[in-house]
Amino acid sequence: MYELKEREMIFVFTGPHGAGRKTVAEMSGSTLGIKQVISCTTRPQRPTEVDGQDYHFITAEQFNEAQAKDEFIEVTRVNDYLYGIKNSDIEKIFKSSGSIYLILNRFGAETLQALYGDHVVRIFIYADRDTLEQRMRESGDSEELIATYLSHYEDEMAYREQCEHVFENVDLAHTVFDLTKTLDQYLNRNLLELD
Repeated sequence: MYELKEREMIFVFTGPHGAGRKTVAEMSGSTLGIKQVISCTTRPQRPTEVDGQDYHFITAEQFNEAQAKDEFIEVTRVNDYLYGIKNSDIEKIFKSSGSIYLILNRFGAETLQALYGDHVVRIFIYADRDTLEQRMRESGDSEELIATYLSHYEDEMAYREQCEHVFENVDLAHTVFDLTKTLDQYLNRNLLELD
């Protein structure tokens, strides 16, 4: 497992599916110069996804082989698919960046928090159930998939009490602005506020 240096931080974006975690994380990360660690998954790639950008899409055999070699620091099963974070991916990005971010479900967030303690800051991004359902429909998710994601909504929402920061993502620009200011406090970059 990678040993974090004193000022190295891991920001974990979590929350219910459809809340905009990925978009908020990418925009905030880009503004602050924080690099993302991409998870591996056995889930099939969706038409709008890019391998190596959204996930590292690998076969169940490749995943099991990597797991047998103890390459993952965290493994989660969601809807019969495996997700994992490779220790080597974390180490590689920390070599070029003082902080990293990941987009994980609550189980992955808890695992990283248990491993790295105060170096992990969990950011919970959410929206109300109706908004999530509308966003999933607009992105072309099937009714079956929407029902599956919404069946986890209450469990996902309950996790917000354990996160260090909570943001309701109704207005994307507003959410990213507030979040960037919050994360900057951890990075001590002293970004100037421009009116």
